[in-house]
Amino acid sequence: MKGKFLSCLFFMMITAGTAQAQRSQATSPPHSAQFQASEGQQQANYHSIITVSSFAPFRDQRFNVGYMHQLNSRWWLGTELAYGQKGMTPYNLGFEGDYRIYEIKPEVYYSLNPKSRLKHFLSAELSYLNHSSERTNAGYYDSSGEYYRFDAADFKRIRKGLSINYSILLHRESSWFGFMPKVGLGIAHRSVRYNHVEGKQPSSEILDDMRFFPNFDREQSNMRVMVNVDMKFIFKF
Repeated sequence: MKGKFLSCLFFMMITAGTAQAQRSQATSPPHSAQFQASEGQQQANYHSIITVSSFAPFRDQRFNVGYMHQLNSRWWLGTELAYGQKGMTPYNLGFEGDYRIYEIKPEVYYSLNPKSRLKHFLSAELSYLNHSSERTNAGYYDSSGEYYRFDAADFKRIRKGLSINYSILLHRESSWFGFMPKVGLGIAHRSVRYNHVEGKQPSSEILDDMRFFPNFDREQSNMRVMVNVDMKFIFKF
């Protein structure tokens, strides 16, 4: 699965660059006209964007790839897909066992000033995340608030969210590459469960092995505030 995901990412990046190069060649003006048009007068000739999160492999322990398509001068549609598993990202920040994370985030974008070369977007984003892992020799709080140690257990986290985001395209019209910083705020429902718990014993000793992820060691089902902060590489075509 890891190899297929990385191969798909590489293929999408190459496709974007090739498509943009072909489009630029097909639409480039005659040689004499090139000296008459300034960079500020060039018009956008892209309608699709591939995004790759620079934060996700390090902060979220997964790779995140997205696609945006322009419907008209104001509206864009997009989606992001993310996947992570043990050994796939540069390092393991507290997740245990053979963990796997899947995430999908469809999004609707509204361009605040479509005539501007610097594109500003407001967007509404839905998200669904599914995270599972095998934990051993650890501890957790059950739904009643009691703390237990265990030999082995299956950890499960489901998160469903809605957020409003602001993003901006930092790029040159003549280039197929750029950056897109993104910030947002929303709400999410998160469910954390421990299943198939083996060797479960009451304990007063707190094991702080999930210190990087607050409340992952606590069974719960609640609403919470969700903050989005990211910097994406973009590939236009």
